[in-house]
Amino acid sequence: MDENLIETLVNCLKGLSLAAFYNFLLAEVYKIMNRSRQNNHVMMQSMVFISVILAGAMMVIGNNLAVAFGLVGAVSIIRFRISVNSFLDMSFIFLSIVIGMACGLGFYYIATIIAIFTGIIMLAVYFSDFGRKAFKNCMELEISVAFSKADKNDVMKAVEEFGAGEMTFLEYKSKVDSIEVCFKTTCKDMSTVQALETSLKEKFPDENFSIEAVRV
Repeated sequence: MDENLIETLVNCLKGLSLAAFYNFLLAEVYKIMNRSRQNNHVMMQSMVFISVILAGAMMVIGNNLAVAFGLVGAVSIIRFRISVNSFLDMSFIFLSIVIGMACGLGFYYIATIIAIFTGIIMLAVYFSDFGRKAFKNCMELEISVAFSKADKNDVMKAVEEFGAGEMTFLEYKSKVDSIEVCFKTTCKDMSTVQALETSLKEKFPDENFSIEAVRV
């Protein structure tokens, strides 16, 4: 085998390995800073996948401006023509583009290494449950609080002051005889709903209200 080819393959493996290693570390930092969020293992895993794929893409592109524009064009078409809701789906689509470009440009060895190395990384991350263990005790709830006659601002303020985990307000519904506030929150168990009910009873002792919670 040609020495230049061996050097290229070694550099390829070195670049992919370093990209994976550094982003494993970065994913751990992300985990520490975002423990309260739901499904963050998906983001952690995707950080590793996408970094390895991008490293491979840069090896294929090199200094070729035409190839760079081709990659941007392909990604743009997918971005605006296909609705990709998952980071993992995006990773696989981007990987297939990079491998296809490498094969089309005649970088068969690099395409093979990118495919095998990234596939092994993906399987290792999947079967090791990387990131999932840190968030397995968290659940995301969609909670609706309906009052018969309370003021909207008072209800919103009471919910904000309760502040269980990370909260995201979804919508506010105003009806003739009631109001309803919907929000999402991340917590460890359903006791959060009971705590919210107790808190609202203390703040609105004369009001009739109901709480519905659905795990999402």
